[in-house]
Amino acid sequence: MHIGERIKKFRKERRMTQEELARILKVAPTSVSAWESGRNKPLMDKLSLMATCFNIPLSELIEDSSSKETDEVSFEFSNENKVRLIGVYGNIPAGEPNFAQEYIEAYMPTLHSMVDKNKEYFYLKVNGNSMNKEFSDGSLILVEKTNYLENGKIGVVLVNGYDATVKKVNIDKDNITLIPSSTDPFYEEKTYNIEKDHVRILGKVVQAIKMYD
Repeated sequence: MHIGERIKKFRKERRMTQEELARILKVAPTSVSAWESGRNKPLMDKLSLMATCFNIPLSELIEDSSSKETDEVSFEFSNENKVRLIGVYGNIPAGEPNFAQEYIEAYMPTLHSMVDKNKEYFYLKVNGNSMNKEFSDGSLILVEKTNYLENGKIGVVLVNGYDATVKKVNIDKDNITLIPSSTDPFYEEKTYNIEKDHVRILGKVVQAIKMYD
């Protein structure tokens, strides 16, 4: 029984349609159909979400797979205990920060050795060039959730309830200065009153995955 057949089995046991599963996974129903027929295979983040959705261990989705498929997928899962799946956000919605699963675009496998098991993290896709000396537009940054930042550190900050911005931070009493690091002179540092401007620190950038053209 290949992976697709097992997906179909668990889906039907839970009386879900392909369309319902597709909505949960944020894919087209044709993708679910292709997986179940064996024409294509889901990526690791989708397998993880399906396992959560079906309330089964990840290993049950690859059990009894054909030898070729097992080699390709079980390699990923043989190191499952060494990997932590961390959600990737394309942006953080305006208003009260919402880290709900519905805003997660994908999951990034991250080695446990790279993160602290007692802390929470998320990946954020960089938008724009205000920090392009550090990371380019479209790069992924790994962010540790925290409301505290030391001066000079790069953080994710929410100002006036708008979309989160990524900047170097300097805090002086009641004020916070957000400092860009860009080759474009258009971007200038800005200072806000923490209380009046409703500034909230969402996290500290601990790693960047740079994208190259």
